[in-house]
Amino acid sequence: MRVVYSTDQRRVKSTIMQKFEEIESLIYRQKIAHKTWLGKIIRLGASPSQEACRLVWELLVAYGEFVDENRKARDDIYKTAYDLAEMLLHELDMDQIYAFYRDALLDAMIESHDTMDAQEYRRLLRFANLISTAFCEANSDALKKASLHDRVESMSHELRLAKRIQQHLLPKVIPTIPGFEFAGRLIPAEEIGGDYWSVKYKEKEGIVTLKLADITGHGVAAATLVAAVKFISGGYYQGAASAAEVMQKTNRVLTLETPHEILVTMVYGWLRPADYEIALVNAGHSPAFICSNNLCYDIPTTGPVLGVTEDATYSEEHYKLRKGDIIFFGSDGITEAGITEPFGITRLKETLTSNANLSADQIADKVVEAVTSFAKQPHDDISLLVVKVTGEPPEDT
Repeated sequence: MRVVYSTDQRRVKSTIMQKFEEIESLIYRQKIAHKTWLGKIIRLGASPSQEACRLVWELLVAYGEFVDENRKARDDIYKTAYDLAEMLLHELDMDQIYAFYRDALLDAMIESHDTMDAQEYRRLLRFANLISTAFCEANSDALKKASLHDRVESMSHELRLAKRIQQHLLPKVIPTIPGFEFAGRLIPAEEIGGDYWSVKYKEKEGIVTLKLADITGHGVAAATLVAAVKFISGGYYQGAASAAEVMQKTNRVLTLETPHEILVTMVYGWLRPADYEIALVNAGHSPAFICSNNLCYDIPTTGPVLGVTEDATYSEEHYKLRKGDIIFFGSDGITEAGITEPFGITRLKETLTSNANLSADQIADKVVEAVTSFAKQPHDDISLLVVKVTGEPPEDT
């Protein structure tokens, strides 16, 4: 007997089938993300227990329900992350917990998606913030149970943790590109700030992404936000039409999902080494220069600092590079270093031009040496990125 469905019945059946397909797709991505995460941390030298693997799976499941203002899913994520950190604190230190059970997990979740829109990135950032908060509070609660001696020791540990988080986020390998040299430095001060730099070669597109960010605040909180900036800006590269688009989307997420008192200055660029051309976007950052023929020119601001205005727009500055040119990004810890007076922009430019004949690595060392000699013990991080053009650009046709 042939069953004939009414229009309403067909609509209900279609809705149910669509829901089943969405659930199957979600479970598939969760399984892929879990498998990818496990492979990543094993390669990093971790040996997760069955209980740790189970809790990570519960985090992925809770994330699947973490839409709109689902308070239960948010509470489940926090509690699961707290329980995970509480268990792991007996065998790992905090920098390992962040690296294995937050950073590696976020990487795996991004890789499990073919594409991610702005809404998904915002959801992922809220998820990361919840995990970070739970991990931090689990660690804090564990410290409260310690003796006065242990608490003093733990403060030193947190400082070391912030340093390790900061160092963990820096590039492990500097790309080798014919015609160009790259060098970066990060010298932590006693009070850890939120500095970050990056150089990555996107071989498929023939683009080197350059980035230096300076985030307000200090300690673990600042280091954690650095991680968020890294993941967001790095994730938005995929599918972006320009460096300005990456900056604009990064700003939107930071404005919506971070406290208003948190500000981020950043200079970001796409270098096309085959053409000896670079496009630069400057979100309220200084110092940032291009030096050529013994003169250093400021890279102008092309948009506001990140995290202030949701709908801010950013433009690009384009430069044609020549042999001997130097691109320099630095943190304000360089120009503001000093006891009775700041090191300043003028001294920095003089340091760059007087050492322009050296390699990128040597130039970076000369800047650090000049600042530390002038300021003795800088109170803020010193971070910098140097690009030296060593090759001849192709002849114009």
